[in-house]
Amino acid sequence: MKKLKNNSGATILMALLLILLAMAVGAAILTAAVSAAHHMKSDREAQQNYLTVSSAAELIRDSIAGDSYERIMTETHTALKDAEGNITGYTVSRKAKVTDPPKGIMGEWLSACIENGNDNNEYASLKAFNDTIEVNLKINDDTSLRTVKAAFSAQKDGKIQVQLYLKPEEGKTDDCRMTLTMQGTLTKAEESESYSSEDVDSYIYKTTVKWEPQRITKGIEVTGP
Repeated sequence: MKKLKNNSGATILMALLLILLAMAVGAAILTAAVSAAHHMKSDREAQQNYLTVSSAAELIRDSIAGDSYERIMTETHTALKDAEGNITGYTVSRKAKVTDPPKGIMGEWLSACIENGNDNNEYASLKAFNDTIEVNLKINDDTSLRTVKAAFSAQKDGKIQVQLYLKPEEGKTDDCRMTLTMQGTLTKAEESESYSSEDVDSYIYKTTVKWEPQRITKGIEVTGP
């Protein structure tokens, strides 16, 4: 009888151990499942963030690429004559006009990178300019992606960098950042004669600027002025 009781107690103890083991295994499986689900959610968010920032970078790149600027300064020499019709000198007048401003959605940015000068300047020139805007991308009328901030920086040599990153949300930190690099090229056409007569000669000075993309890279690139 005593042996039977001992065996019964051992059986109950074994059963309890098996139950505890099953509970531990179940808890481990549940923890692993929750962890896997959390990682999957984080991966999806990271992928969505990457696509959001890269889409904004491509939108800005495509709107700038191939855009152009043209300015023409016309210098007119008009002869002065005396009563006998002899030329005694010339008056010189100058008139500058932007004939082809940047027209893309980033045209205001690009125009701000150019020093048009006044009528007495033969050519325009490039200048430094910095600005930051927010880019909002919509999938449809009811769905929008997260807001992307774009920090625009242009140098006097025509190099443009746009640093893009997600606008921070409260309680969150994001490391999805990209840099768009582009180059603006300014060309000064040689002085050319556009009109000539006995009394009037006109000359034109033409400035053109074109922008082309170079690359989009992950992370933030820092360059000097």
